[in-house]
Amino acid sequence: MTSASFRMSHRRSPPIGVATAPRTPPQPLLSLLAVGAPLLVCAEIALVGRLFVTELVLMGALPFLLLTRGRMLAAPLARTFMLLALAWLLAQVLTDLIRGTPFDDYIRGWSKIVFTTVNFMAIYLLIYGSRQRMVLFAIGLAFGSYLTYLLNPSELALGQPWKFGIGAATTMLVIVVAMWRPVARIWLVPVFAIAAMGGISLYVGSRSLAGVIIVTALYLLLQQVLARREAMPARFSPLRSVFFLFFGLMVTSAFLNVYQSVAEQGLLGDYAREVYERQSSGLFGILLGGRSEIFVSTQAIADSPLIGHGSWAKDPQYAAMLLELEKYGYEVNYLAADKDLIPTHSHLFGSWVEAGILGAIFWFWVLFLVLRVMSNLFLAREPLSPLVVFIGFSLLWDIVFSPFGADRRITVPYDVVLLMFAWETLRVSVPEEALMRFRKLVPRVRRVHRVATSRHAQRPSGGDARR
Repeated sequence: MTSASFRMSHRRSPPIGVATAPRTPPQPLLSLLAVGAPLLVCAEIALVGRLFVTELVLMGALPFLLLTRGRMLAAPLARTFMLLALAWLLAQVLTDLIRGTPFDDYIRGWSKIVFTTVNFMAIYLLIYGSRQRMVLFAIGLAFGSYLTYLLNPSELALGQPWKFGIGAATTMLVIVVAMWRPVARIWLVPVFAIAAMGGISLYVGSRSLAGVIIVTALYLLLQQVLARREAMPARFSPLRSVFFLFFGLMVTSAFLNVYQSVAEQGLLGDYAREVYERQSSGLFGILLGGRSEIFVSTQAIADSPLIGHGSWAKDPQYAAMLLELEKYGYEVNYLAADKDLIPTHSHLFGSWVEAGILGAIFWFWVLFLVLRVMSNLFLAREPLSPLVVFIGFSLLWDIVFSPFGADRRITVPYDVVLLMFAWETLRVSVPEEALMRFRKLVPRVRRVHRVATSRHAQRPSGGDARR
């Protein structure tokens, strides 16, 4: 499989509405950086928490990228991301000053936001507008995850290698193969290949990853049926957004019912059955059992919705609230309770608890971006659709149900850049018939313009006529 196979740009599409840079770096250098930088996510150093070598490479490349392509950041979506991230940072600083957060905590909280923003700027300038480099970055992230599991695995990855180690990376590589032209042209083969990864994830006990993959496969199947060859310009449609949410809720409900049936019968193994019974034994079902931190984080937000509780917020009152879930039939086993951390386990809720409402607004905007893309993409034939859909559903889940930090400072900016590109591509798409009429019109306009210019040049000026 060569990199040339992924040159899938829409040559008929008008240019995306971003300012172009005055100079363009050599494309091989950008491609090498696009695959090499994320590959180094396997290496990290202990400096203000965990600092990945990938972040150092992106930070080092940023001045060069700003010099050669910096005008691209003037695009509306990129500018909005950076402004909201700045507001999030200022809110975090203000909250930590008010709360008297210890230095070790607030320096990690501030650096998390700063590195996320810097990584976004570098990744945006590096890959935006090039489908080839977007795919190369995904490949780099996947193999970087493999190297992390081989060289520096976490305790969770050693215990559950698919769920916390190589599952998402393997799925990413399968999606890359599914986008390869010889494979993508075969009817429904990419959909079945991706769905098979969902089955594997379900069998090994990675329930959330399995759900994301299966919903991705169903979405791509819907796209195969409904997508138009000439996409109309996309816009935010409340009706389509409601349909998208309704579709997601239906699929989620069906998935949970199927999972309940197969887990209770022991078809997924004894471990999956024990986990399901433990998490679903409570009054409010499996959702709260699997994400019990929601019970606490919502209370912390209600107590201080505007300014938050500070970076790495600690309060034994909230940590102890998890134990109250035992009253509703749940088994509580949360290590952060021993450290007095306010449990959140969510991009959105975590930022809201730590920085207040401005931290939440940042993630609400990212959610809105995902909704805009996903409520339009199924009507278009975008070559990167398998990757965009998988990234979109993964990001939806993570924003609500996964903690933010560590390597997500790299993966989330990449996800957002990919979604921005997908939205801008959809937004400027035009029907082929209209484009053909435009192409026929342009030569006539140019001829008329040349004739008018020639006549104007031959006509004497007003001053000459008076003389």
